[in-house]
Amino acid sequence: MIDDWTFFIRVLIAMIVGGFIGFERQFRNRHAGIRTFAIICMATSIMTMIGLYIISKFNQHDMAYYLLGIIISMGFLGSGLIYKEFVSGTNVVYGLTTASVLIITAVLGILIGLGMYFRVFIIIVLIMICLLLVRRLELRFGLKQLYYRKHEKNI
Repeated sequence: MIDDWTFFIRVLIAMIVGGFIGFERQFRNRHAGIRTFAIICMATSIMTMIGLYIISKFNQHDMAYYLLGIIISMGFLGSGLIYKEFVSGTNVVYGLTTASVLIITAVLGILIGLGMYFRVFIIIVLIMICLLLVRRLELRFGLKQLYYRKHEKNI
């Protein structure tokens, strides 16, 4: 059973972690930003702690389905971020990275709800490497299409 102080600390950490990841998305002028990612991380953390409570209170031992439901619902929410535009004679799909980051933020919330803070830190570092460093490498080596560079504001 999780006491109130631990609950508060975990939700606060989730808000900070989600906000940190959301800051990068908002800095890049994406549709989901600080508030969205902070709330998603907090919500999944809270839902995980509710699942832990259900396990302890009602002697349920299968949390896998509960966690699967959380991730599926976040995938559904993330699908609303993906859209397609017709740019320079080509169909261009936007929002895939933001939707992917939304799902991994939900996973971070689950880990925070379970109290796995060191693993959360490692995943945050890896996410930031992917979002910042790998993005620069893609643009530097021409792995992104030309229309992407023309319409990108913050390279």
